[in-house]
Amino acid sequence: MIEGKNVKFSYKDDEEKTAVRAVDGVSFTVEQGETAAVLGRNGSGKSTLAKLINGLGLPEEGDIIVLGKNTKGDSLWEIRRACGMVFQNPDSQIVASIVDEDIAFGLENIGTPTEEMGGKIDKALEIVGMSEFKKHSTQNLSGGQKQKIAIADIFAMQPKCIILDEATSMLDPQGREAVISAVFRLKEEFGISVIMITHFIEEAALCDKVYVMNKGKLAAAGTPSEVLVKGEILEACGLEAPFCVGLGERLGISGRLWKCGEFADEVIKKYGCEKRKERKQEKTREKGSILEIEDVYYKYDREPVLKGISFQVKEGSFTSVIGHTGSGKSTLLRTLNGIYKPYRGRILFKDKEISAYKDIRFKIGIVFQNPDYQLFEETVLQDVIFGALNMGFSEEEAKQRAYKALEAVGFPIEKAEKSPFELSGGEKKRVSIVGILIMEPEVLVLDEPAAGLDPAGRREILRSVKDIQKSGITVVMVTHSMEDAAALSDYIVVLNQGQVYAEGLPQDIFKDEDGLKSVGLGIPEIYRFKEALKERGLFLPEDCFSAEEAAEFIKGEGEA
Repeated sequence: MIEGKNVKFSYKDDEEKTAVRAVDGVSFTVEQGETAAVLGRNGSGKSTLAKLINGLGLPEEGDIIVLGKNTKGDSLWEIRRACGMVFQNPDSQIVASIVDEDIAFGLENIGTPTEEMGGKIDKALEIVGMSEFKKHSTQNLSGGQKQKIAIADIFAMQPKCIILDEATSMLDPQGREAVISAVFRLKEEFGISVIMITHFIEEAALCDKVYVMNKGKLAAAGTPSEVLVKGEILEACGLEAPFCVGLGERLGISGRLWKCGEFADEVIKKYGCEKRKERKQEKTREKGSILEIEDVYYKYDREPVLKGISFQVKEGSFTSVIGHTGSGKSTLLRTLNGIYKPYRGRILFKDKEISAYKDIRFKIGIVFQNPDYQLFEETVLQDVIFGALNMGFSEEEAKQRAYKALEAVGFPIEKAEKSPFELSGGEKKRVSIVGILIMEPEVLVLDEPAAGLDPAGRREILRSVKDIQKSGITVVMVTHSMEDAAALSDYIVVLNQGQVYAEGLPQDIFKDEDGLKSVGLGIPEIYRFKEALKERGLFLPEDCFSAEEAAEFIKGEGEA
């Protein structure tokens, strides 16, 4: 059993010379073989709590007991071996250049006999669905594939408890499902306890217990059916209630974790199924193409990654690229402004090949998934004006542009003189976007801009991105979130194994649930709900993508 008793922990703020309480009087229990989810927005203290359980920090007050051992006084070596931890960023855990050597590293450190290593490595790779990558270079893996290897590293050592600190945040829906299935498989087969630090409500719903943290304190605790129906509390903590719970509160139907069919029955019972007035569909693809991708091929070493990719991006549009982990999404983005050069095919920007532009990277700006790859200066302001200075702008003009852009994306101006590495994850992403924006690109390309952010942070950053598109800049975004792709996009391109599987309007793409599932994707929960309503005679508009819109329409308040 793992138990926390009135745990308190503070970080010292060097600038303010004060202590910031990260965990404030938290008590919890996780029995052997139980799964517990810890929810909370970025900065709520949940990752700090995970590190305290693992012995990476010690409580200043209270105690944490792991399998009968107190982290304050007993062997931290034994505690850390008992509690394996998987971090959010896999690059912080991967140490070897070849996959099987990376998994072997941990086994060697705990004294595993050489003759046993091969079997443990193979088992770990099979559990996370990465057996075919056993001899691959870790550096050539996608972000999601790296995370699976980091998880396999811990699985191989068979700890008594596994702590997943946002370990599924970089995975596609199928990847998340595979990892969660593997975790529950270990729980059932070996009695391993699991603590999941997560933003995904659907993951928390699978657990035995749920703890919600807010500003270092416990805001709620109990079973999923007790905690996840408290929509107001979840939203106040920067989280999102399950779709049917959130919509139910807007419709005056609440009280339980609904399945879509059950909830649809309740909606029909209360509101009937008379036909609602259809609203007019806006045409979104009338402008000319600003980008044309024609039969593009790209490979790492001898391994083809892109295999004849072709599609167009309309000027001023918001185009999302979705696909399973390793489908080629991030590689494709890097070809759009010449970072990677295809060995076959071509990419046109305004009817000219991008190689004809000396300044193509100013016209097509890319923001990477991990903002740390783009942040390098001493202060935020110096970082964001770097590109503008290289374009020839004066320092004064670059600063004016920087302040305007920082304000536009909701970045707190008072932090402009801070180090970018002292910022939260969401703030870093805003800074990396601004560093591209002040160069006034015509196309903004974003690789998972909301990955790793809590729901409130995700909404804020994506609202900023949508505002950027509304200002006239074309946006191309890679995302693993089907909800975000549906709500934000004018057009969606689906990749599968380096090829275009499908492309079209969101309402057309998400009609094909079976097809998307076959390529490792899913559909937004609202689509399942809309289908359930449709079976009962109530039709929501095809372009209705949110609980707010659905509630208005069901209550007869939707505009034509």
